Amino acid sequence: MLTYYAMKKSAIIIFIKNPDLGRVKKRLAKTVGDDKALEVYRQMLSHAQLITKTLSTDKFLYYDRAVDKNDNWPNDIYIKKKQVGLDMHQRIANAFAEVFKLGYQHVIIIGSDCLELDERIIRLAFRQLEHFDSALGPTKDGGFYLLGMNGFYPEVFKAKGWGSPNLSVEILKIIQHLNKTCFTLSELAGIVTVEDLNGNINILVR
Repeated sequence: MLTYYAMKKSAIIIFIKNPDLGRVKKRLAKTVGDDKALEVYRQMLSHAQLITKTLSTDKFLYYDRAVDKNDNWPNDIYIKKKQVGLDMHQRIANAFAEVFKLGYQHVIIIGSDCLELDERIIRLAFRQLEHFDSALGPTKDGGFYLLGMNGFYPEVFKAKGWGSPNLSVEILKIIQHLNKTCFTLSELAGIVTVEDLNGNINILVR
């Protein structure tokens, strides 16, 4: 039986880390320190909220440690859940499976690491899922900033590339092996190190 969630046929999943000092943007923190890294991450979370809050789709916010009902993500806009799984690919797979079980037809997942991602690109991905089986937004370091599917394809999460710079390539290979179509979005940059900031964050990093 479907819950009240599946009133719309599309859903977006947003994966975030709880913004705790010393736990976020660790590679960035090696250069700028934990306090500055946390400031940067909070701005990235604000960006993720800005580009998703007005989307005409249901929104699932998955925290890595614990659901926070008292943060600045509105409880009446975001359906809040906790990530489940030992590894990132397991957590993403479990989130996709959970949301598809609620009755959605088109599901997209994003994180909070790509400041070049905007609402226009997300809307484009949803539109393309009307014609393609999947959508993939590759990052310049070989990962992805967006993954969308019209069904749960567990084989995707068995890709050997998880945790490697070949992840987006491996995912595309698996999708093709499944005889599924994929719309590839523009390649964008994620924020991992201080060099990746490139003026995108309104914080003076010294």
